[in-house]
Amino acid sequence: MAKVHSTETGDSPRPRTGQPVAPAARDHVGARGRTVAAMSRTVESLKTPGYRYLWFGSMLGMGGFQMQTIARTVFVDDLTGSAFITGIVAMGFAPTMLIMSLFGGVAGDRLERRLVIQISQGAAAALALIIAILIATGSIHWIHLFFASMLQGVTFAFQMPARQAILPKLVGKENITNAISLNSAGMGIMAIVAPGVAGVLYGLAGPEAVYFAVAAMSLMAMLFTGRLPRFLPDLNGVKKNVFSDISEGLKYTYRNRLVFILLVSSLTLALLSMPFRMQVPVFTRRLYDIDATEIGWLMAAMGIGGLLAAVVTANLRAGSHRGPIMLVVGIGGSGITMLLLAVSQMYIIGLVVMVAIGFAGAIQMTLGQSMTIEATSDEFRARVMSLSMMTFGLMPLGALPMGYAIDHIGVETTLVIVGLLLIAATVVLTLGSSILRRHS
Repeated sequence: MAKVHSTETGDSPRPRTGQPVAPAARDHVGARGRTVAAMSRTVESLKTPGYRYLWFGSMLGMGGFQMQTIARTVFVDDLTGSAFITGIVAMGFAPTMLIMSLFGGVAGDRLERRLVIQISQGAAAALALIIAILIATGSIHWIHLFFASMLQGVTFAFQMPARQAILPKLVGKENITNAISLNSAGMGIMAIVAPGVAGVLYGLAGPEAVYFAVAAMSLMAMLFTGRLPRFLPDLNGVKKNVFSDISEGLKYTYRNRLVFILLVSSLTLALLSMPFRMQVPVFTRRLYDIDATEIGWLMAAMGIGGLLAAVVTANLRAGSHRGPIMLVVGIGGSGITMLLLAVSQMYIIGLVVMVAIGFAGAIQMTLGQSMTIEATSDEFRARVMSLSMMTFGLMPLGALPMGYAIDHIGVETTLVIVGLLLIAATVVLTLGSSILRRHS
């Protein structure tokens, strides 16, 4: 006699082997499985312990940088009342980064990379502590902040190439875009939290409190980095002379056409978009007449945009048209958002536009860095990434004219000019970079 399956208990019957599953149930299970798989793929690199330590250290370091940026910019603007001087201080790190990046790249290829990162983090902590003490004792002058900014450029020049160069060995070459995207996500989180914290600290306890907090965060980042494995260099491929190593790195970059065009796109962003991002307090104070706390929220909005961009790019791999996305959304989108900010008359609209600015900038930086790392051999990777850092060292070429323009023709006109230049650059790069379209 055939068994009768009872449903009187209220329990759902279990399908027998081979029994077809209802389409609705199958679709539900399939959708849930696809969601779990997508989430797992998004955080793929965080499954590696070494990458997690690097990620937490990077997040603390970027949080400290964001807090320091808002405190320094507002403080210098209060001290001097000049957008031009404020711009000089904000961009003080750029010349030293430009000069020292090539040497930082050689250090990243010659020395143990974890040690290079830790020394840089320790130096950043010492700088922040010195500035905090100078402010607390009433001995501070904007020149001190300028020199501190210059020394900060040296720490960037050595730390960032080494940090980027170890990623392939931590997560594998196939997960580079994912790892860079998760870095951007961590930076986005800190860009949301850190400016608000800095604004509150600045308002309640003064700028020295912000700098003490930055010093503590840099020390914590150093401890996380100490948990990484050691990355001993292969000295067989490098020259005994430092300048020979630099020359070889420059020749390699020029011959690698994909890397070369990616560096050109980074240079475009560094000259036109990054100076604005570094001077957000100057722009927005004149647009909306706001205080440090409200500036913090604007920068947090920019961080939200960066976080959204990281979620999008974390699932992109080779073959996902990353090059065109980087150019059109990253550089072109930055130009459009500058134009929107220029015509915004209300603070609440500015918050929305800042989300879009953060999104566009993060798209370009994330995809540009990940494709550059993928396209570079390990023996040259730190030196190539040092050239990427050098492009940001050229920011004063855009920042100083930008600060001068704010003082003489106004914020709105300056934003319109920058926006139109970014859109024009997008058109030129898109039409002239077929290699980027083919290998992305």
